[in-house]
Amino acid sequence: MKFPVFLYYELLVRLNEFRPDIGDFRSVIASDSHSVLTTGTGLLEIPSELMYRQFNDPNTVSKEEIRKLAGNFRFHHEYQDVAG
Repeated sequence: MKFPVFLYYELLVRLNEFRPDIGDFRSVIASDSHSVLTTGTGLLEIPSELMYRQFNDPNTVSKEEIRKLAGNFRFHHEYQDVAG
C-alpha cells in the first residue's frame, strides 16, 4: 500500500522522540503488508496497518506503539555485519 511521503516524515518526527539517532528520510519501499523506510542511518519496517492509522487518525497510534516501533530500527552497519 502506498502512502504520501509526508506521512513518513510525520512518523519520523514521532519516532525521533524515542530514537533521536534515527536520521533523516532517504527513501521508502512499500508493499501491501509493510513499508521499509530508509533513513540516513538505517532501516525500519513499518506495518501498513500502523501507517493507515497514522494517515487517518494519528491519535490512534499510541506513544507506546511508536516506542516499540523505534526499538525495531536497525542501523546500516548492523545489516552490513550480517551480510559479511
